[in-house]
Amino acid sequence: MTSETIRNEILNSLTELKNKNNNSIIPITKRELKFESSKYSSTKENIWHVFINDNKIKKSSEYLFSYECLSCFKLNTCASTQFLRKIRQAKSQCFQCNNINLNETEYDRTPKTKIEKEEKTYRQKYEDSKIEFELYPDQYKNSYLLSHLSSDDYNRMIPNILSFGNGKFTSMNDYEYWPIYKVNNQMKFSYVIYDSANDIIFKANQPVIKCDNCENNWRCKSLEVFKNCHKMLCPDCKLCNRTFKIRPIKNINNQIIMYQSKLELKFIEWCASNNLIVTNGPNVSYMFKDKSHKYRVDFQIDNVLVEIKDFHIWHRNQVESGVWDEKINAVNKYILDNKLKKYYFITPSNWNQMIKELHLCTLKTPPKRAVMSERGDADCAFSMCNSVKGELKV
Repeated sequence: MTSETIRNEILNSLTELKNKNNNSIIPITKRELKFESSKYSSTKENIWHVFINDNKIKKSSEYLFSYECLSCFKLNTCASTQFLRKIRQAKSQCFQCNNINLNETEYDRTPKTKIEKEEKTYRQKYEDSKIEFELYPDQYKNSYLLSHLSSDDYNRMIPNILSFGNGKFTSMNDYEYWPIYKVNNQMKFSYVIYDSANDIIFKANQPVIKCDNCENNWRCKSLEVFKNCHKMLCPDCKLCNRTFKIRPIKNINNQIIMYQSKLELKFIEWCASNNLIVTNGPNVSYMFKDKSHKYRVDFQIDNVLVEIKDFHIWHRNQVESGVWDEKINAVNKYILDNKLKKYYFITPSNWNQMIKELHLCTLKTPPKRAVMSERGDADCAFSMCNSVKGELKV
């Protein structure tokens, strides 16, 4: 009897299907077996699936299956997991048959000496893994390499990786990347990092990475997310679309600062022309609708915080929803807690006035002229003149 025949007979031996929750009996009008892969399977391998009344039976299904054993003809009842396992493994005997056979079989009960096998080194296991990997079909190998890092991918990322395990593994010069290593689960293979100094292997999880854009260090979950990325960017620098992008620039101390609009770039240039050291603003925590959020203030000059806003639809929506009020309250608390001086909110319409007040607040040298047209457009002509000092011309 073939395995396929056994599976069909097991399915046909199903006499009753009962709901676990209310013990109601479900009439069986149609039963079917399909050999296919699960939708969310990581291996995409085909397995046998059971369909009752056109409904797919899962391990989590709340059903009780009553069936007649093909060997002893006794009635058995089991849950979804046991019934699916019985069909997939093509087991013609029930647990009662197995118990009878176990009791009737005479076998040697004396303790057996365990034969100790020679333990292979990690490097030997790695070489065996590569040989075994080549025996698999091309479809599996291509699918594996599409979702896992190759050696070339890892070598491209190495300059940005500072450590693994959220700072636990930091000796980057001692590590080797092995893209194919056999594991004892359904994935069959995975990638590992081999520490040659301590002779251990570990997963490259929670790496601490330097952002290509802002050069800040941050921790991510894994490296696979950067497989097809040209740059390794932190969450703040990923915030971009067709019309909005975070860009890096350097201040007068050659430090990286980030800007998002032309108005912010003009502000950075104004600070440079007036010998003011502008840096990235802090991340301020605030609550909105019982959820915690982060508000990144644009810039900081000494003990002054500066927010540059053009009147985009995003800002108007935040004002209408109340988000902006919560941000302002959080910034005011942050200023008090950290003993800062003031928070400036600069827009195209109040640019000239705020720039003059800001320079007086951080007074070091007389301000150079910063001229913006009266209409206050962020994209209007903006010039910096060195000919007249001590005067802000409107």
